Amino acid sequence: MNKKRCPCCNQIVSERVITLYSGMVRALIRVWYWCKKTGKYEFTRKEMKKYLNGKDNEIARWGDWIIFGNGMVYKPEGKGSWGLNMERVEAFITGVRDIPTKVSKDPTTNITTVLERGYIHEIKNLDAFLDESGKYIAEYIN
Repeated sequence: MNKKRCPCCNQIVSERVITLYSGMVRALIRVWYWCKKTGKYEFTRKEMKKYLNGKDNEIARWGDWIIFGNGMVYKPEGKGSWGLNMERVEAFITGVRDIPTKVSKDPTTNITTVLERGYIHEIKNLDAFLDESGKYIAEYIN
């Protein structure tokens, strides 16, 4: 594929595909458990950083939950702050709610298009966290 580039700065401006992966889901679940435990649903990046794994790109990709989460993760007022809609996250974790799993994003218009949707049990590399019926094994997460 020939990548489109900006004539002024030479930055790539081609539409790109972004895919949800199991590390992002594990990070969401850890943060969701922390929120349940603390009774908070809005938090700063600093508060949740210890629940995100840097080597698995969870910290860098956390913002992609705005694209994939369909309202599960949101940005309240203030830089570096995040929020979870606890009911929507729980519905996703328990396999009731589907979400986008693959999207394309046009950097020139910032328009995101959903290419694929799926449930938690359909996300690749998450099998180790599901029981025989496809439900998430909550006890497995520290």
